[in-house]
Amino acid sequence: MPKSETIQNILNVIREHKVFLISSHINPDGDSISSQLAFYSFLSDLGKKVYIFDSDSMPSHYKFLPYADVYQTELDDQSLKNVEVAIILDCGNLNRIGDRILEKIRPECIIINIDHHSSNDYFGKCNFVDINASATSEIVFGFIRKSGLRVSYEHAICLYTGIVMDTGCFKFANTNAKSHRIVAQLIKEGVKPERISELIYDIIPYRKAKLFGKVLDTLQISSDGKIAYVSITNEMYKKTKSEVTDTEGFIDYVRSLDGIEVAILFRETDSDNIKVSLRSKRRDHDRQPINVDQIAKEFDGGGHQAAAGCVVLEPLNKAIDIILHRVSIAMDQ
Repeated sequence: MPKSETIQNILNVIREHKVFLISSHINPDGDSISSQLAFYSFLSDLGKKVYIFDSDSMPSHYKFLPYADVYQTELDDQSLKNVEVAIILDCGNLNRIGDRILEKIRPECIIINIDHHSSNDYFGKCNFVDINASATSEIVFGFIRKSGLRVSYEHAICLYTGIVMDTGCFKFANTNAKSHRIVAQLIKEGVKPERISELIYDIIPYRKAKLFGKVLDTLQISSDGKIAYVSITNEMYKKTKSEVTDTEGFIDYVRSLDGIEVAILFRETDSDNIKVSLRSKRRDHDRQPINVDQIAKEFDGGGHQAAAGCVVLEPLNKAIDIILHRVSIAMDQ
């Protein structure tokens, strides 16, 4: 595996430059959004000019986060022409930021890759990849501390949210002692866990509830009761007036079903390809979860052992058959 740079080496690169672009993967989740906003604040505190530019919109329930208003999905070429450094967060490979952003990163830009996915391919000129970190937000915490700056209340809200979301409220296997120690420090800075939980989980748009109802109607379970999957079509979005961002959390519900070892969500995209989300959980006390990261890699995707994603370049029904066949093989091994 390629060697990561140290935090200090990357901080030295940051100090030597003035204009930065921050981005992350398509269909942003809580950790990608939170780590971007926290890093934006961190660079701003260092006196840098910073842009956040992502392919997809921010889900509405994250708009309470500090600096959410600087998150952009459109950025003119005039703004980008002076960017010296592109910092890509929470992304296993550079293509995952999307072609629209990738084509705007000038060849002379220094790319800094900061991530915690085991599938990361070390695409940056500078790479900091810690697969033992529970979330990229946890790594950003380390950058702020190493820089000598204080972790502010605004930083803390972002970082806490990212860690909470990527650990599944501390119930996933990536939760560790370090995660809890960092969260304890964030709470000392004024984070109110009950308020964050309320804002993320207890305020659900009506359109999302309507979409979820339609998605549950597609629920299928394999004959052995170990694989469950649901599908989302573009027609569902139209009928419920919902958006892709409204689907966050659906796969976790499927994963929670009794006896299920692998949960899958199939989602149609605008290009008629199928986005596949895979989740697995421990089969029994002696057997680790199915490694869905390995399955996703076969389709140029990736993630973690128990949570990964990919895109299948086939219509929905064929994509379902392909992935179910591959998951069944993995479960028999």
